[in-house]
Amino acid sequence: NTGNTGNTGNTGNTGNTGNTGNTVPPTLTIPASINIEATGLQSAVAAGVVTATDSLGNPVTVTNNAPVTFPVGITTITYTATDIYGNVATTTQTVTVADTTPPVISAPVPITVNSTTGQPITVNIGVASATDIFPVSITNDAPALFPIGNTTVTWTATDANGNVATATQLVTVVDAFVPADTAPPILSIQQPAITIEAISAQTVVNLGTVTATDVVDGAITPTNNAPTTFPLGITTVTWTATDAAGNTATAQQQVTVQDTTPPVMTAPAAVSGVSQDGYAVAVNIGQATATDAFNPVSITNDAPAKFPVGNTTVTWTATDANNNSATATQLVTVTNNSIFANLPPDPGAAGKATLAGIDSDGDGVRDDVQRWIVMTYPNSQKTRAAFRQLAVDLQNSILNIASKAEVKNNFISMQKSMACLEYVRADYFDIVSSLMPVVLNTTIRSRAFLQGDNLLSGGIYKGVRSGVRNCNFNPNTMAN
Repeated sequence: NTGNTGNTGNTGNTGNTGNTGNTVPPTLTIPASINIEATGLQSAVAAGVVTATDSLGNPVTVTNNAPVTFPVGITTITYTATDIYGNVATTTQTVTVADTTPPVISAPVPITVNSTTGQPITVNIGVASATDIFPVSITNDAPALFPIGNTTVTWTATDANGNVATATQLVTVVDAFVPADTAPPILSIQQPAITIEAISAQTVVNLGTVTATDVVDGAITPTNNAPTTFPLGITTVTWTATDAAGNTATAQQQVTVQDTTPPVMTAPAAVSGVSQDGYAVAVNIGQATATDAFNPVSITNDAPAKFPVGNTTVTWTATDANNNSATATQLVTVTNNSIFANLPPDPGAAGKATLAGIDSDGDGVRDDVQRWIVMTYPNSQKTRAAFRQLAVDLQNSILNIASKAEVKNNFISMQKSMACLEYVRADYFDIVSSLMPVVLNTTIRSRAFLQGDNLLSGGIYKGVRSGVRNCNFNPNTMAN
């Protein structure tokens, strides 16, 4: 016969009265000892299966003293087996209910508070919560006063069986102490000194970036006493920054407006003039123009009263009210329409190196002789023409002397030229001899002339009368 034990209950069979006088107790088999984690103040426990047998096979009644639920700790269950003869067998089983589970704890949320004194302060940190199947006590290690900075508070939950759980809470105390504000703002001028070119009598100036910061108020907008536009010269701008506490800072910025720009100048166009006598002449050169931001602008030039023959560069100068100057040039060309205009250059020693000399324009008159005629008689076109005709004959008289016939022809032509000069000049006898030393100005030329003259020695030649017919030009059409 077997029986099961639970919380209570006894099972068994009765009868079988035929076996009398049996004194052997039943055999009782129980479950092993049990260890279990508590699930409450009282825990239900399944004790297991109990068996009991009788040696004669008679029914056996099994009972136990197990409680319905088990408290924490060790509980001993006594099992009793009784057969029909009253024989009894007992044995015990231990049930251990243990509590090793700590509480479940939640610390208060982190907290941040301000200390307006800058000193440690009391802080309401709240209360932690904890749950457990057994009564729980909660403690913490919070100080009475919390210092500036971070403090970690450890909360501890302990249940009735000594199981412990912890959680932490961060408490931050911020130093919010505000001392009396006596410090002025700090002004920062990006460009303490500005130099700018004037564009007019009053110039707009970009003063750049100016900032002001305060230890308490942070960024502050500064003000200034700058004018809308700046005149020429140095202007001092004062910047001011005032914080909420009335502390004021000032800084100065120097603005220099200068005029270094010269006027914009235009010279008159190139002009030309004519000199009828080869001397300097007056020329109307016009007037230069100039513009500038600052007036008045004075304009001067270095032009002479009269301009010589050739090119003259006139320099015009414009000077503004601030003494900035600009220059421009004008070309003045005077053309020489006088008798000297087309004179060949003085041949110098080269003109005496040969018998023929230098005749650069090929008109039959040497350059040195041509220059003498023009410079000696600049005011008489007739005289110059007559002397040029005679000079050609004299030049031929030293070049063409190869035969008597050539010399004779030269002589006859020379007689006509002298007769022409006589017609032109009443003082013929006074001036005719002045040409000879000019043409015969070297030894070889004088010798050549004498050589030709010797070829004519002993000959009789008819003279030539004065008259216009002897001139190879018409003196009557000439003014002087």
